[in-house]
Amino acid sequence: MIFQDAWGWYIAIYLFLGGMGGGGMLASYYLAKKANDIKVTSKAALLSLIIVIVGTLFLILDLGRPDRFYLVFMSPKLNFGSMITIGSMILTIFMIFGALYVTAINEWFKFLPWYGNKKLADITGFLAAAFGFLVTYYTGVLIGVVRQIPIWHTPALPLLFVASALSTGVVAVMWTNVAVGVRSPPAERRYHYEYCVMLSKWDSALIAIELLILFTYMGMMIQGPLEAAVAVNRLLFGDLSMLFLGGVVLMGLAIPFLLEYAHIMGEHGETEKIGAKCLMPVIAGILVVVGGLLLRYVVLAVGANTVFLPP
Repeated sequence: MIFQDAWGWYIAIYLFLGGMGGGGMLASYYLAKKANDIKVTSKAALLSLIIVIVGTLFLILDLGRPDRFYLVFMSPKLNFGSMITIGSMILTIFMIFGALYVTAINEWFKFLPWYGNKKLADITGFLAAAFGFLVTYYTGVLIGVVRQIPIWHTPALPLLFVASALSTGVVAVMWTNVAVGVRSPPAERRYHYEYCVMLSKWDSALIAIELLILFTYMGMMIQGPLEAAVAVNRLLFGDLSMLFLGGVVLMGLAIPFLLEYAHIMGEHGETEKIGAKCLMPVIAGILVVVGGLLLRYVVLAVGANTVFLPP
């Protein structure tokens, strides 16, 4: 049985960073609207934009001829039936609206004439968040359209990647919140701690959803075509079991969920010490990010083609 080896770590990193950045933009925009506070979210949105840009660089590097990437957009007849073309357009539009949104609200760009334009920020923020969600969904659809690999060609995979992307995106916002909080005056740190608790609730809920989708996905595939069942067996009992069970399920999902749950239910005493008080969700976030990257890698590595090797 043939396991694909054309897409490796570069594509795994691209899928991961694209999802994390898109999810981070959506989470930061939602938090900005919910809390009416751009001190944290303006920096979280900038971080999310940078993450997507870095992720796109890994896609370009994987092409083998990165200097010809621009040809995707220069062709007089763009193939809108190709997920690469569609994804490139989504990424480009996301970056444009994301850049406009960030530069309209982030104080680091106050030298620009449109900085502080609330109407512009409202419009571009909504569009950046919307296209951020499309980026998270696209990262699953990109490989899901490959019919020859049954474990990829399922509607459960985009849903799994969306849940993982939103979770890692919330982590990006949480890290930004803690970084801003520790530099804030003591009187303001209580608000950052409250954000930390709220973001932990969001992320733990997303982790629970991700686990549910993951178990459903595995159950569907093990009862599906032979190639999918073999791929699942490789994840559970084969050479990828340590990365999948230990790295994705245990380290990337189960342990972070328990840490964030403990943080939510714990003592909320001296909230001025935000660095120490938010330590558990910060650690949980690191594990979520590592697990999210490993998830993309093992899903790519386990892709079994329907074509068999000759005897």
